[in-house]
Amino acid sequence: MLSQWLSQPNGKIANMVDDTRVIALHVLTSAGFGISHDYHGGARLPAAGHKLSHRDSLMTLLNHLTTTIVLGQMPWLESIRSLLPKHLQHVKQAINEFDQYMDEMLATERRLMAQQQQNSAKPNLISTLIRTSDEANSEGQTGLRLTDQEIKGNLFIFNLAGHDTTANTLAYAVALLAAYPEIQDWVVEEVDAVLGEDEDVKYETVFPKLKRVLAVMYETLRLYGPVPTQPREALHANTPLTITDQSSSSPSSPPSKSRPTKTILIPAGVGLSLNIHASHTNPSTFPNPSTWDPKRWIKSPSPPASSPSSPATATGTATETDDFLPPPVGYFPWSSGPRICPGMKFAQVEFVAVMSTVLRGARLLPGVKGDVDVGFEDARREVLSVVRDSELVGPTLSMKRPEDLVVRVLGR
Repeated sequence: MLSQWLSQPNGKIANMVDDTRVIALHVLTSAGFGISHDYHGGARLPAAGHKLSHRDSLMTLLNHLTTTIVLGQMPWLESIRSLLPKHLQHVKQAINEFDQYMDEMLATERRLMAQQQQNSAKPNLISTLIRTSDEANSEGQTGLRLTDQEIKGNLFIFNLAGHDTTANTLAYAVALLAAYPEIQDWVVEEVDAVLGEDEDVKYETVFPKLKRVLAVMYETLRLYGPVPTQPREALHANTPLTITDQSSSSPSSPPSKSRPTKTILIPAGVGLSLNIHASHTNPSTFPNPSTWDPKRWIKSPSPPASSPSSPATATGTATETDDFLPPPVGYFPWSSGPRICPGMKFAQVEFVAVMSTVLRGARLLPGVKGDVDVGFEDARREVLSVVRDSELVGPTLSMKRPEDLVVRVLGR
């Protein structure tokens, strides 16, 4: 991806959001399904016997999730597909194509397992599901066995939860780093100090040290988290919900044990929607909540910071003395508790790997569409305008005008 970006005239990247989707899907198919792709082909091109690519079929399902669920319950529509409206025909085609891709992945994995090639290869998600299911069946534990349809259902959830979420976070982060060069310099300082000229980078050695890169992810998720709300339901009658009485003081007042609370009793079966974005922009927890400031997550030697609520401003040499501050109560982009996202660590490692690779080899600058030449401030305003003009597209928060986002990528 970086090589392609660096080869563009004047470094202008006009399809950056699509590019992050491709790289995220390639990471997912490699780690999850054991299939490695070339960036220029792979999931962006239709495979043999397909009319849609893996990426295009998946994105169609994600962008029309409710329609996908409804059509999936009506297989008989296939017999009259030609009579359906054009947009429903397209979604139905994407369902069939994606289902075929999943069937092919299952068949390929079973063939490899039958040839005992998996003994010399790293296990992946799909092989684990197949192996565990087959072992349960051979041991007579049919209740624990997954059918192929259930395995494909799990694979769809992994595609849904592990693709567009990380891809959008990468896109937002690249745009924001281009718009905030002082933050980019701060992060690059760490990348250079940790990676240096070493070509043999190992996860165990470098990931724990790339704290500033991870801080970029945390801050991007704070303002542009892919899932701005979470549904919940009260399971028991009179479930108590304790909230702070906001009427007793200014919303910008710091949290205090003396602030009064209210307890509301929630009847069983009542649906609740947790407003993650409101929690992430609560000034009681995050001062200057509308400001994108990854430094708030880092405690550097000088000056000290006591929590992510107090942004650090250290600009010295990146060292291992930086401390990544634990998220405060009210920060939960991956949810929390027993329902926390099982892919949280995977997403963090993917983000840090991709972003550190990009920043190691390139400088990010804001750009504008066309051949016009504008100053940095005008380009910066345009990039931030596109970033802030976001809404739910399918199940995730996305830029409404990704085609208007232009970032310049220049070699370092």
